[in-house]
Amino acid sequence: MSNLLLVILNDTSVLPDLLGVWRKIGVPGTTILQSAGGHASRNWLSRVGLGAINKMFETKEIETRTLMAIIEDEDLLAQAIAEAERIVGGFDRPNSGVMMVVPVSQTIGVYKAAPKPPQEVSPPALRSDWSILRDTPVESVDSLLGLEPTIVSAETQLEDVAQAMLAHPKVHVASVVAEDGRLIGLIKLGELADDMFFHILPEEFLSEITDLEKLMNYADKTRMLTAQDAMMPPVWIKRSETVTEAFRRMHDNKLPGLPLVDDLYQVIGYINLLELLSLCIQVKNGSDHKETI
Repeated sequence: MSNLLLVILNDTSVLPDLLGVWRKIGVPGTTILQSAGGHASRNWLSRVGLGAINKMFETKEIETRTLMAIIEDEDLLAQAIAEAERIVGGFDRPNSGVMMVVPVSQTIGVYKAAPKPPQEVSPPALRSDWSILRDTPVESVDSLLGLEPTIVSAETQLEDVAQAMLAHPKVHVASVVAEDGRLIGLIKLGELADDMFFHILPEEFLSEITDLEKLMNYADKTRMLTAQDAMMPPVWIKRSETVTEAFRRMHDNKLPGLPLVDDLYQVIGYINLLELLSLCIQVKNGSDHKETI
């Protein structure tokens, strides 16, 4: 049976990102409607008068967007829901919007996605003896490293985050998850140390304040008490992606490691940069050994 995935976005700025990721994962087509919430519209009209009703959909204060997509595949539906939750930041937040799934008994004329174009071929590795790792799936590396991720909730106190990271000394990035286990942020070990030492040695941070920007950073640190306060936006890698992509995301985000997530963005593993480099060297040495035999 098909399902109608209905999403009402209060924050219309996330619309391009949501449409882009739905297209990427294969959602067959999305209809977008201009809309406005009844409660917000009533409050707005009570202030400006019924004479302005023809301008209601032009008002940023109350405008929303309603997205509708017919999805037949259950796994794709679950992935589309997870992506919407991730991009919006969770529909359980006030004024975030609404998402619902409605069973559809019959559909006619549902758009069928065209085949994906072939991926561009990357240039060869500069070191031919390391080229084997370029297209190696992350799941193969994960099975060799076997690192357990550090997972904390958004409400976890920073002291408890530190305790959780101490239990996994090779994992230098903590994964912050929502109640449903969905990845919503990361905390790097260095950032966590700064946030904690600020409360221990505030005078050291005060001595470094020389401009307004640093003063604002100082003010931000005084409010950091939980994982949600200190976390950065989520970055992840999936098991089906390659080691090349894992290296790229660590490099681009200056991360010492990455959490592995499934299609619902639940954390299932961890890739450590240092351990990955060690594996590269092992592969190279193994290749050299074979050549000398």
